[in-house]
Amino acid sequence: MIPRSRNLLATGLAATLAVTLPRGFAAAVRDFAKPAKAGMPQLQLTVDVPAHWRRFLADDLADAFASRVADVFRRQGFTGGMAFVPSDQPGLDLPVLSIRLISWRIDRIDRAECTFTAAVRSDRREESLGMFENPQLPWNGGVGRRGLTGALGDAADGALRGLARQLARNGTVSGFAGDKAM
Repeated sequence: MIPRSRNLLATGLAATLAVTLPRGFAAAVRDFAKPAKAGMPQLQLTVDVPAHWRRFLADDLADAFASRVADVFRRQGFTGGMAFVPSDQPGLDLPVLSIRLISWRIDRIDRAECTFTAAVRSDRREESLGMFENPQLPWNGGVGRRGLTGALGDAADGALRGLARQLARNGTVSGFAGDKAM
């Protein structure tokens, strides 16, 4: 694939993701701005994208991925408040879930993949949670916009469910259903 075609494909995917975010995105954005109720666990979220991605695409992808994190965590039982903050501006008073997005793409064999690393910082110590990935088998939705975004969304959701299960199991972040801290 020539570089110009690859750039057009990346731009098209970012535009598709921006247009067809999950329906709950508007609610998730409103929830980001609301402070959590007193006594409820709170979490700051940062999403870093690889430096080799274009800057304007990187910001859109970080926003789209952050909305997926909030949506999947709520479905997995997270009851606390979550605030998406820039990577260089997290506050020191709340735990920070840092996600480093490695790849979120359709590969050469039409398989959607999502790979990222995660770490939690709280009380001036950092705990690496490891790498999470979820390759989806080739999708049957065709090459249309819904097929691409559906496959990318499913890949991200699967990897994020793994992260949520680990956070709930480890007790690293309070606020998940069945958590001892709640």
